[in-house]
Amino acid sequence: MRLLVNSGLPIAGGIIGSGGEISWPKPTRPGDILHVVSEIEEAMPSRSRPNRGMVRVRSETRNQRDEVVQVLISKLVVPRRVAALQPE
Repeated sequence: MRLLVNSGLPIAGGIIGSGGEISWPKPTRPGDILHVVSEIEEAMPSRSRPNRGMVRVRSETRNQRDEVVQVLISKLVVPRRVAALQPE
């Protein structure tokens, strides 16, 4: 968990957590070498605030044998770039 928290997601402007699910499908052992792989599964614009959106991120912590030892599904409120008006 410390690896996941310290690495953080590189989202400009910050994030606000709005929920999530966590599981540990396998135990970790002393001497394990861990790494985190994250993927944005979904991105949705806010219906009420055009400068914000919601993303769902799946983060897997894996050991040196590429076994998944932790899964975190996070729902995050993130800043959103508003599209500039196109000249006509």
